[in-house]
Amino acid sequence: MVKSFVRATLFLVVVMVASCTRPTPKTTQNSEPSPTTYENELFSVEIPEGWVCDDENWNGLESMKNEVNIYNPYKSIVWFHIVKAFMPIQWKNITEATEMAKAARALSGAKAELIDEKDSVEVGGYPTSILYFANYENGDTLIQKQYVTYMKDSHIVIYFNENFNSKNKEKAQELGDKIIATIKLKQVKNPLDNDSIMRQAVQAAMDNKEISDEAINKGKEIINSK
Repeated sequence: MVKSFVRATLFLVVVMVASCTRPTPKTTQNSEPSPTTYENELFSVEIPEGWVCDDENWNGLESMKNEVNIYNPYKSIVWFHIVKAFMPIQWKNITEATEMAKAARALSGAKAELIDEKDSVEVGGYPTSILYFANYENGDTLIQKQYVTYMKDSHIVIYFNENFNSKNKEKAQELGDKIIATIKLKQVKNPLDNDSIMRQAVQAAMDNKEISDEAINKGKEIINSK
């Protein structure tokens, strides 16, 4: 039962993180430009000169919360929100991982409409599907072009979210896709395949308020429904 609860809770954390609000470009003059190559233990990406890479919420492979924001600090027609989700579930293929992404979005209650999807693409040499979500805010249509990439060797799903206003969709995707094309993924071991480490990660996330009471209750509902 404990193991099942941990797995259900972890799934719900993924739900919350995968459906988080699209980050908007920041305009603060104090933002420090990042190097043109950003790299962590899972991936690297080339970013335009003068852009900012905010990895304050990248907490390491043994953590449940890992997010990176990449944007032009002054004016962005496209910006990125990258989310790493370590799954205790060993998906068979990218199709299963993509269906999970759709289910996660639906369960999160996010007001986003799936308007298109594309399969049989790659990011960093790994199989990827693209989900296009439309978010309608204050008369604007914000598009989230979500690259769902499955690293089967380590059971990692990573979301490369390319965000832009539909008014700028041609130029935004031209630039955004060029940045996506520079991503290199690394072969790593998944620490959360170890149940003990996974339980510690869940507890740490609860202690740090990364898991809400609502998520815990939903986790219990998942267990009781089986």
